[in-house]
Amino acid sequence: MEENLDSIVAEKGAFMTDKQIKRYFNMTALGFFSYAILIQVLAVLAVLLIDLLFPALSSGAMYYSMMVSVIPCLLFLYFLFRNNNLVSLDETEEPSSRFSPPVFLHFFLIFCGVQWISSLLTIPLVLLFQKMGLDLSYSEMAAKGGALNDIPMLVYTILIAPIVEELVFRGVFYKRFKAFGSFFTAFACSLFFALIHSNFLQFIPAFMMGFVLFAIRDKYGLRYSILLHLTNNALAILVNNLGTAQPWLMSAYGLLLLGGSVYTVISLIKNRAKLVALCPDEKGRKALKLFFSSPLVWVDIVVLVILAIVILFNPGAEEMTTTV
Repeated sequence: MEENLDSIVAEKGAFMTDKQIKRYFNMTALGFFSYAILIQVLAVLAVLLIDLLFPALSSGAMYYSMMVSVIPCLLFLYFLFRNNNLVSLDETEEPSSRFSPPVFLHFFLIFCGVQWISSLLTIPLVLLFQKMGLDLSYSEMAAKGGALNDIPMLVYTILIAPIVEELVFRGVFYKRFKAFGSFFTAFACSLFFALIHSNFLQFIPAFMMGFVLFAIRDKYGLRYSILLHLTNNALAILVNNLGTAQPWLMSAYGLLLLGGSVYTVISLIKNRAKLVALCPDEKGRKALKLFFSSPLVWVDIVVLVILAIVILFNPGAEEMTTTV
């Protein structure tokens, strides 16, 4: 008889065996894989159709194609898992903590701090790729966004992308994983969030920021993780565009990120007792073990890492992919 994760999840009132949990993880990974592939296929088809039918829009074809592709893919994922979540999760109440401007400022500063820390962790990768003679211009462009006069880019990056990404990773997959505990949910959602970007320069930042977005979503609700994500994208694009002509703006943004990192470290130290409680216990660690022993999870990881490698060595290919 297989050992159960007996107090973590239940399916239709009965405890799930390890085999059933792995099947659940495999189905989730298959859904994520289908979403990732479908979004790429639809984006490529949309680019071709836009170039053919609306040549005047060809300059913004990449972002128009993203707008066209992400919505049906989101709906596909929603209906795929709509009636297939764990019963124990369906009984969970929505977050009831009261949101306020100081709460938003708290999470925003932590978000800024995580960006600064993750950028430091990404430096070795950048140096390695530069030493290999690789062109990082497309990866850097994807991370920074486009120009302020690029309306399709602004609409997609500031509005559509944050909403869709949060609905997918802090919505659909949050619900898929929540019954396995907070740490596991944050980890798995952040891993998928990082993988979907198909960009080595964005992997560490996306993974780490995924934990912050999970925290605000878990305590206050999905609308506030969307707000935080949207605010971050808008500020980053504004600074990246105006910072060259206004050096003081870039300096101020740098100080904001540095200050956020200091605030983050202080917050972690002050709340270390609560953080210890969030760490996975024995059963949470077993959930992680089952997750990484599910074959389709590794298919997701390998395929999307290969896609990131293809983009890295063929930077022009990034124009034909979407990162949501």
